Amino acid sequence: MPVIFRWIFSGCLNRSLFTMAILLSIYIIIESFDKARHLGHGLSSNLMIEYILLKIPFMISEFMPIIVLVGASVYLIELSRHHEVVAVRAAGLGINKVLTPLLMVATLAAMLSFIIGEWVTPTTNKRLDNIERVYIQHKQADKQGVQWLKDGHRFFRLTPLTAQQFALTMLETDAKGNWIKRIDSTKAHYTKGVWHLSDVHISTPSKDQGMQMQQQDSFSITSSAGPETTALPKARYMHVLQLYHYIRNLEHAGLSNSAYNYALHKKFAAPFSCLLMVILAAALCLHSGDRSGGASWGLILTIALGLCYYILGNASYLLANSEHLPASFAAWLPSLIFGGLAIFLLLKKEGH
Repeated sequence: MPVIFRWIFSGCLNRSLFTMAILLSIYIIIESFDKARHLGHGLSSNLMIEYILLKIPFMISEFMPIIVLVGASVYLIELSRHHEVVAVRAAGLGINKVLTPLLMVATLAAMLSFIIGEWVTPTTNKRLDNIERVYIQHKQADKQGVQWLKDGHRFFRLTPLTAQQFALTMLETDAKGNWIKRIDSTKAHYTKGVWHLSDVHISTPSKDQGMQMQQQDSFSITSSAGPETTALPKARYMHVLQLYHYIRNLEHAGLSNSAYNYALHKKFAAPFSCLLMVILAAALCLHSGDRSGGASWGLILTIALGLCYYILGNASYLLANSEHLPASFAAWLPSLIFGGLAIFLLLKKEGH
């Protein structure tokens, strides 16, 4: 590994870790003051500490692009002020020798962000919302997820799609427990003791064919087993595969899936934006010669653009949720805008 690669890589990584530490410290102080007013009113000190610690993975995953942007900008300003960029240029090395280690740091940050968002925050978010709802807002905990209901020898599996509609699977058995019928429906609702099903597939065992299949547009099942009150599954609790399968369930039922489709694409768009942020940092903060003033203004501009990126991300979520923009496009919109801006500024700086 070339010396210059290790030098720039380690410098950018250290500044990014320092930026993360500063951001988390600020968060802990602000969150501690905010939650301290609930102490003694349902929230104990242990729960407050747990809440703050559990929110750290969410903060890291949410703000990783901005962390990388600020960390890379600070390091590039240091290089510019100490005329080390001049030495790199004088050695006949191009911008790629500086960008490659920066992109490697961004790749590690993107991987960390994806891992946390995929395997850590879905679990911590559930616990965070439970603490918020039960111990701070003093409400009952939400009942979520798949329901299993029993009505005689019939077993119903319900996956909530909306407040009143479910994807339904019913298994019917005989007195010995052998199954005699299976009914699958992409959309079902319960009214006055009757399940009303749409897009129904009925499976029954057959001695001749092994399995006999029937399809009907609609079907009704009389049953005393009605759905329990549950909240819809939240996208922030779900992994990539869970989001993908739930989106397909909503599509088959003909229901809107914008919020879940946005969350699925965001799991990939947010980590990818880390790569674009180091390009933006290089375009604004990498200067040759005695231009420390310009580099400082570059840092101010990168911080402002980082805030704009976060605001645009929230705005794109609202536009996707209200179906003013396609969910997949809205999830990638901040990356497209800031990526295009970063590449344009860098090419202009290099004289292209």
